[in-house]
Amino acid sequence: MLNINGTVTMDGEPVEAGSITLTPVDGSSKVGGGAFENGTFSTRAAPGEMAVQIRGHEIVKLPHPTREQVERGLDTERHEIIPGAYNSASKLRITISPDNTTFDFALTKDGKIPEGMSADQ
Repeated sequence: MLNINGTVTMDGEPVEAGSITLTPVDGSSKVGGGAFENGTFSTRAAPGEMAVQIRGHEIVKLPHPTREQVERGLDTERHEIIPGAYNSASKLRITISPDNTTFDFALTKDGKIPEGMSADQ
């Protein structure tokens, strides 16, 4: 297992909170990943080609919460801000090696694969 780190931005801005999942393409090792904050992540993963899924969210206040929702702390919603092209429909791939452990995911709302990264064909 190698220490992996990097950044996650959406249209140039750090993604405040989310998660990253690294799944071995060949199924030969454990899934890696975890939560991230302030656009930076650090995790452990095995070397090899990984399928990447990135999720990010923002907390939004409900426009007209009821008194009960406010009292129970239920006056917010979590909104996914990362396009499906990077999570549920991700084709994003990276290759982890001892010489390649830092990854900067410069995501865009149009779902394009970041420069220097590959996509599942």
